[in-house]
Amino acid sequence: MKISNKHLIMPIKPLVIALGVFAITNNAFAAEETLEQKLGKQLFEDINLSFNRNQSCESCHSLSTIEIPIEGADGNFQMAEQPAPGFVDPSNVLNGTAVSDGSRSRRFGGLNAPSVGYAAFSPAFHWDGDLFIGGQFWNGRASNLVEQAKGPFVNPLEMAMPSEWAVIERLKENRNYIRSFRRIYRINLRSITEGDPRVGEAYEFMATAISAFERTSRFNRFDSKFDFEAAGITQYNASEQRGADLFDDIAECGDCHSTDEIDGEDGPALLTDFSYDNIGTPANTQIPRRPAADPGLQGNPNLAAVHGDASEIKLDEIQGRHKVMSLRNIAMTAPYMHNGVFKSLQEVVHFYNTRDVLPTCTAPADATNPGFAVTCWPQGEFHSTRNTKRMGNLGLTPQDEADLVEYMQTFTDNYPEWGNSNGLSDPNVPIGTPSPFANFPIPDHSN
Repeated sequence: MKISNKHLIMPIKPLVIALGVFAITNNAFAAEETLEQKLGKQLFEDINLSFNRNQSCESCHSLSTIEIPIEGADGNFQMAEQPAPGFVDPSNVLNGTAVSDGSRSRRFGGLNAPSVGYAAFSPAFHWDGDLFIGGQFWNGRASNLVEQAKGPFVNPLEMAMPSEWAVIERLKENRNYIRSFRRIYRINLRSITEGDPRVGEAYEFMATAISAFERTSRFNRFDSKFDFEAAGITQYNASEQRGADLFDDIAECGDCHSTDEIDGEDGPALLTDFSYDNIGTPANTQIPRRPAADPGLQGNPNLAAVHGDASEIKLDEIQGRHKVMSLRNIAMTAPYMHNGVFKSLQEVVHFYNTRDVLPTCTAPADATNPGFAVTCWPQGEFHSTRNTKRMGNLGLTPQDEADLVEYMQTFTDNYPEWGNSNGLSDPNVPIGTPSPFANFPIPDHSN
């Protein structure tokens, strides 16, 4: 089956809304935050906590909506606002680039920054008797949000601070941090010196505050059309409904991106089972300096500790497995996969459908081939360990693929606004309608 280039253009125009709506929404978020969460927000946005005072957590996990070029009916393009934050690097979304620039110029990692939206729901990294589950980062090496928050500050390819002590020195420059750490954690930043055991303690508190902020409803809104439909408040259109039926049937997306309620409770779905998989993703040769393929789960240093019996871990079988991320806000977070090789949701769906149907790309045998996603697919990074049971030859038609993309756009937050903008209208969910799961508890897996 072939698919035209036109099929690969991401149809997000219906989801564009005005920026003014978000100003109201963000004020509501601020009103509900605790002192610790407000501290976490300030830390999350602070560029002074990076080596060259030019990068914050928000640089790669934006709290704002992103403007992108949208094609109008007349064929001309204009910059327009996306309907919800994706909590990813806005530069990557806008430019189609896969990785983010670090604090030190032209220092790049090899992985696409994942969204931190709904990351609070990922359980601590563990072995469930059959599979490794949960954790943070693409390979789960950080057990929880606190451990994840510690990493970027001292990562030489990210915020690039030389040590935890260097970060604490920057915290001590800010009077508000001094007051907040004393008030919330009963620790005096001013009195901490290099080599003091309290350096590690203060660094842990900093990460704890950031994780508290990431557990607010700002990151965990549950107000997509998918949520309102699940609660019986609205209905899908015909294409969305066909996509929903395919998603949990012959497309088999729901096997890993579960649409079931959390733990069988009367609550929302997370659209992931937090497992790890190798789908045969092709290499992205356009990443600067062309780093070696990331082995994913195989590179997690905590496998033996959580498994309990290292002799049972078959490292050769888990090579190339990366975390199954939530599909919430997926339409906002291009490019896709751990290496950002896919530029649109259409490409992703077409890959799942035809990976084992289309010929292998040659000359060049990578994503720069003009036939990529149209007449061929390159061989995956870890070809021998790819998943061959649930994907590769799904037998979907072009209309099926389009319906799946349409359905996945319903996973976009802020539906009361975008569902009533740009010619769309949903009388069942007027602007200002709260999430049907507004009171659903957000877990703390750091304890």
